[in-house]
Amino acid sequence: MTKLTKISLFASLAASMLLTSIALASDPPTPADAAPAAKPKPVSVAPTSSTDDQMAQALLNKINKCSGDIVIRTGDLPAGGAPAPEAKAKPKVSKAVAKPVEVQIEAPHQHVHWTYVDGPGGPENWGDLNKNNLACSKGKTQSPININIDNAIKVDLPALEFAYRQSPLSIVDNGHTIMVNYGEGSNLMVDGRQFRLVQFHFHMPSEEAINGERMDMVVHLVHQHHDGALAVVGVLMTTKRPVPIRKSWWGDDSKPGLDNPLIQTLWNNIPLVKQRIESPPGVIINVDQLIPEDKTYFSYMGSLTTPPCSENVLWFVMKNPIFVSEEQVKNFGRIYPMNARPLQPKGDRLVKEAKLLK
Repeated sequence: MTKLTKISLFASLAASMLLTSIALASDPPTPADAAPAAKPKPVSVAPTSSTDDQMAQALLNKINKCSGDIVIRTGDLPAGGAPAPEAKAKPKVSKAVAKPVEVQIEAPHQHVHWTYVDGPGGPENWGDLNKNNLACSKGKTQSPININIDNAIKVDLPALEFAYRQSPLSIVDNGHTIMVNYGEGSNLMVDGRQFRLVQFHFHMPSEEAINGERMDMVVHLVHQHHDGALAVVGVLMTTKRPVPIRKSWWGDDSKPGLDNPLIQTLWNNIPLVKQRIESPPGVIINVDQLIPEDKTYFSYMGSLTTPPCSENVLWFVMKNPIFVSEEQVKNFGRIYPMNARPLQPKGDRLVKEAKLLK
């Protein structure tokens, strides 16, 4: 074998080992960010002395020693390789932290239902629970109010004509009160306008106050005109009969109130489950049993006393209460011991008082 052939053979062997060393020492590039392979540094060969054999031997010694001149490592690759794994994880951590913050920013009362008890759903927060309830906090003619008899304007008001009929009983405990849906054909006539009786319900104590005093209970009879206008008749309820000026020969009329027959029928048929409407077969009622004999009244413009607290409601508060027994009041109190809205500012509203009917 000639000297030239030996040199060629050693050169081929050096190139083969160089490629193998690069493949083992470097990280395999991904298709997306592979960079052109770095060209190996030229093999540094010691200066030859005199013969070709010395040159070949020097190259062979270089290969056998695995000199750093012919080993390519990852750090020798050009800049711009695959990004570090930590850089990819950072955006995911940022998004995960942001989500709970967005939930906290939402309205704090969005899932709170209104109630009469102080707290997130209490009367002071009704206006914040729903955008439809803004009148509860922003309205200027809210109900109920205190009726100061001394400040009421005594005028000739039109008589209230109660054209009520009997109705099959339809009663429900709606979670806020006991309510009765009334049948068609019963109307309130006032000053030539006709309002249909839609439903009536109860509050304890009475929402309205007369000269700062509330009575045991009140029943609100809700009527609606064909144009949508509302008229509510408030009938105060008490367990205490007035002290008579003189006793009659057959006894003392100042005894506690007796059972109201209609109230007793209603209490007998209160549903066992809230929100369930009960219509017991054969039970007929007549709301006339909730109207006092003396039908004089106070009148003012107000609102509904429950959310959404809609205003422009015409109120008629009967001056005289009806009488119920203490047991009937206690039975309602076992279900709703307090379901009366706090008194609202009267403002500059006018309260009219009907003169005694002749």
